[in-house]
This record gives sequence, C-alpha cells and structure tokens, in this order.
Amino acid sequence: MDIDYDRGIVLRDEQRKLLLDPTHQSDIGIVTHGHLDHLVKDAYMTPHTLDILGVRLGERRGKPVPYGEKVSVGGFDDITLLPAGHVFGSAMIRVDGVLYTGDFNTSGGLTCGKAEAQKCETLIMETTYGKRKYRLPPKEQVEEDLRIWTETQMDEGPVVFGGYEFGKAQEIIAILNSMGEKPYVPEKIARICDIYGNHDVDLKYLTGEPQGDYTAVVTPGELKKPLSGLARRARKERGNIAYLSGWCAFYPFFRTMDIDAQFPLSDHAGFDELMDFVRACAPERVLTVHGSAVEFCQAVRDELGIDAQPLKK
Repeated sequence: MDIDYDRGIVLRDEQRKLLLDPTHQSDIGIVTHGHLDHLVKDAYMTPHTLDILGVRLGERRGKPVPYGEKVSVGGFDDITLLPAGHVFGSAMIRVDGVLYTGDFNTSGGLTCGKAEAQKCETLIMETTYGKRKYRLPPKEQVEEDLRIWTETQMDEGPVVFGGYEFGKAQEIIAILNSMGEKPYVPEKIARICDIYGNHDVDLKYLTGEPQGDYTAVVTPGELKKPLSGLARRARKERGNIAYLSGWCAFYPFFRTMDIDAQFPLSDHAGFDELMDFVRACAPERVLTVHGSAVEFCQAVRDELGIDAQPLKK
C-alpha cells in the first residue's frame, strides 16, 4: 500500500483510494473530528462529528459511522473508527494493517473516551507535541489544581475560564459540573453543548445575564486585551480569569490575555504519551503529520529503532 500526502493523507492500493482527514469535500474521505481545521462535508465520520458539522458548517452533510462498525470506502472494505480521546466524537481510523490516530489523547477526558493502542503494521500519528521538551503534566493533577484554584477564587467573586469553543470549553464545563457548578456560556458554546446532550453527554450550563455569584466558560477571544463579553463583566466585578490549553505548559499567555492564571489542560498526547503509544502499537514503521513531525521521527528511530518518516505535505 502506498501512503502519501495530497490535500489529506492518501492511501492507495491498485484500484483503491482512501483519503484520511481530507482538506476538501470528498466522498472517499474520512474525517477524524470536528475542529475546523479537519472538518469537511460529504466525508465519513462518527455520528457525533456529523452533528457537530451541522452546527459549525451550517449543513449536516456526511455519512455517519458509529465506533466499532466496519465500513467500506474507496474500495477498502475493512475500515473501523475507534475512540481517539481528543474531543467528543473524535476517532482513530483502522484500515487493513494501518492505524491513523488523527489528533488523539491517551488520557481522554470527561466528555470523550480515550485512545487505546492497537497492534498494527503502519502507524500514522499526529505529533503536535512531538519534541522531547513537550512533556505534559498528568491530566489528573491539572484537573485537581484547577479545582483547588477555582474553589479559592470563588470566595472573591466571579470566575471565568477560557477555552476553545468546541472540545476544551465542554471539558471545562464537565469539570465545573463535577464541582456542583453550572457555568454561564455564550451562545456559540451553548449550541455545541446541546449536541453533546443528544449523545448522552449531559452538560449543565446557563445562558443570558449572570446572576449572583457565578462561573463562566468563554472562548479565548474574550480573554484577549481588552477583555470582552462575560470576561469583561467578571473583571468589573473583581472576578478572576484563567486560560486552559496544553500550550500553557510551555508558554506564558499573560502578555496577550488579561488573565490571572493558566492551566495546561491538553486534549493532545504529550511527548512521553506519544512514545508510549508507539511502543504499545509495535508497528513496523511510523509516519507522522502535524506539529513536530521531523523531531518525533528522529526520536522514534533513536530510542525505539523503528523506521519513522514524516509525511511530506
């Protein structure tokens, strides 16, 4: 089987052709999740992602494939989607002896499953945190730190959290719900939360004008200087504001955002988790895309002795 990159990851074998995470609408493509840099119409995807597509792109146009069910696409007859642990509805793709992770996380989250290693011949990986320096703290510790900080700051006034509107925002809401909090959210986040509820992921939140002591979850844009929306209102009420992203483990966001704290809550696997995943999958070769693809391949060759090459875009 030939594997290369041409407006998506291309798998070719004689008369068969399959596109993984295509960058254009395709009826032989499979989309791994609902972030806008991956989302296209007409392709195959989990029912969760198809519903997210309907909200984010305005038209629910695609072919649903539930986790674990086999489907035939582009002449390939043995394709299965498996939980990727990145965001709600995210999927790894298994076809013949190939496993493509898409964006994935072996720690998972409260609003999605977690990625589990699969024995394979060829492993295609995303490597957002593929450099050795990109080592993330344990997710459980980050969540515990977040809870302690939140409980402390709520004694002083409103508490606002910023995170990407799909995936991170809902994970923050789930954490706050576990503390008995029902945060306020803007409409763009609420519309996505409603999709979670349709798939039995119950998120409790409020919309409209905040009343009394409150928490809120907003998009990162509201945290940029000068503050806007619910974040600006909270600051006027002597509230505290935090930003959540895996990149908070490596970069300070205080210059560009009016925040009091930042937490490295990641929906990607860090370097150590990436290496552990390769070990567990035990592939004959590794191909990488996104992020630190070249650096990670070097680490795989040096430390594991496995053939590894970045896919050229």
